[in-house]
Amino acid sequence: MTTESDEQRAQAKLIEIAEFATRLIDRSGTPEGFNIQPGSPLAVDDSLSSPYQVSFAARACLTTAIDHLHAACALVLKTGFLHVAAPATVVRGVLECASTALWMLAPAASEERITRGLRWYIKDVSDGDKAATEIGISVPTPLQKRKDKIKAVADARGLPFDTIKRGYSSTEAVTAAKTHLDSQHPLDVLFYWRLCSGFAHGRAWPMLGFAEVLEKLPTADPTVSMTKTENTYERVLALTMTAALTTKSAVVLYDKLGTAP
Repeated sequence: MTTESDEQRAQAKLIEIAEFATRLIDRSGTPEGFNIQPGSPLAVDDSLSSPYQVSFAARACLTTAIDHLHAACALVLKTGFLHVAAPATVVRGVLECASTALWMLAPAASEERITRGLRWYIKDVSDGDKAATEIGISVPTPLQKRKDKIKAVADARGLPFDTIKRGYSSTEAVTAAKTHLDSQHPLDVLFYWRLCSGFAHGRAWPMLGFAEVLEKLPTADPTVSMTKTENTYERVLALTMTAALTTKSAVVLYDKLGTAP
């Protein structure tokens, strides 16, 4: 059972995370916030993958993760209402985007970073084309032509287009992030991502297994009961801390690769 002092400590820690998120929001809101240095590993990657720059793809993931992290803190600390599922749904966006940045940047070899960057671009253009096609919007450049341009970059570098053309999955990205993070943090990013996804999809298992069950209520069916649940700041902290650590690790890696030796 969560005590009042537990909740106060959790709120204090959430305020610290919110301050961290605000610093990152301020950084991402400037044109030079995530610039990379000439001669850095990421600059080399970009020169070899142009116009499909690895740094652009990684930065897109990072800034989206930061935006979601800031929003999660605001939702929990500023609204005056502690939602049961919504914080997890927002944190899910942090975990997916920060994990994708880690997945993309973690390989030591430039060729693999570029390969993963191109996989991100393939998924980006494919998903965008599918969304437009489903509502009858014409796209300026046919999907196959855009895929061919990505293939040309891959072929020029001898990279495996059979792998690249499949794109990537969020599960693959978060699993890779877990591998990267395991040596640094005890929190299991893959578990918390699955938990957040369960909340986002309205599943019963996270509600019954993670939320605070206050009361079980009878229904017309004697074999079925309804549960009254609420969230706690301590539970939200577990999710948000994992999101903050994943984001921080991705930013640190981006900065390392974006700095010239």
